Amino acid sequence: MKAKQWSSPATTARVLELLADLDWKSARIADVGAGRGYFTRVLSDALARTHGLVPREHLSACDLRPEAFEFEGLTCERTSADGRTPWPDNTFDAVVSIEVIEHVENQFEFLRELARIAKPGGLVIVTTPNVLNMNSRLRSLFVGFPLLFDPLPLKSPDPQRLGGHIHPISPYFLAYGALRAGLDSPRLVSDRLKHSAMFWTIALSPGLWVARRLQRLRMGRKNPECLSDNRELLAAQESLALWTGRTAMVAARKPVSPQASAN
Repeated sequence: MKAKQWSSPATTARVLELLADLDWKSARIADVGAGRGYFTRVLSDALARTHGLVPREHLSACDLRPEAFEFEGLTCERTSADGRTPWPDNTFDAVVSIEVIEHVENQFEFLRELARIAKPGGLVIVTTPNVLNMNSRLRSLFVGFPLLFDPLPLKSPDPQRLGGHIHPISPYFLAYGALRAGLDSPRLVSDRLKHSAMFWTIALSPGLWVARRLQRLRMGRKNPECLSDNRELLAAQESLALWTGRTAMVAARKPVSPQASAN
C-alpha cells in the first residue's frame, strides 16, 4: 500500500535537494514524525532506483502513532509520550522532521532531541508552515490566526492532524531554536512560491521597506551587538523566498567538535 500524502510534494522535493550531498552508500537517515510515511516512501524509492541501495539499511522512521504509518517497506518505531525517539545518541547522518514541530508543545526540547540523535557533522532539517509568508501575515492581522492555524477543539486534542497545529513558529525562531539545540549555521529556505503572496509582497513593499528600516535603526541604537549577531538570520527572514514561500525550513549541522554543546 502506498502512503497517503500529507506533506507537500514541493516540500519533499526541497528536502531531498538539501540531502543531496550525503554519501548515500553509508548514510543513515531518520524520518522523525513520519506520519503515514509519504516522505519515507519517496526517499526509499530514490535510494532503490537511483542509488541501487536497500532502503531499510539506510532509513529509520518513528512517530507518536506508528499504527498510522502505511509504507510497508519499513517499520515505524514509536516515540515516547515526552517526544523522545527510540535511538541512541549520534546515530544518523541526517535527521528530517517534516511538518511536525507545529504539533509539538516543547519545540526547543524537540529540536534538542533531533540534535541528540544526529552524528557530529550530521544534518538536521525541520520544516513547518511558513507563518511569515505575506498571505499568512495578512490573515494574522485581520483574524488573529496565521494560515493553517485556527481555534482548536478544547476537549479533544489531536496533535497529529491539522487540528493539532498548536504551536506556530516563525522562521527566525526556528533557526534560533536550532542554535539553542547546539546546531551550527542554520540555513533558512522555503519550497514553492505562492503567487498570491508575491502579489501582496509587491503591493506592500514600500511599507515593508520602511518598517524594516525603522527596526534596524532602533536595534542599532539600543543593541548594536545584537543587530550585528542577527544580520544573517534577519536577511534570510526578509528574503523574497520566505515572504512568498509556502513552507519554512531550517537546515543546520551538529558540530563536529565534542566541546560544542547546547546553550
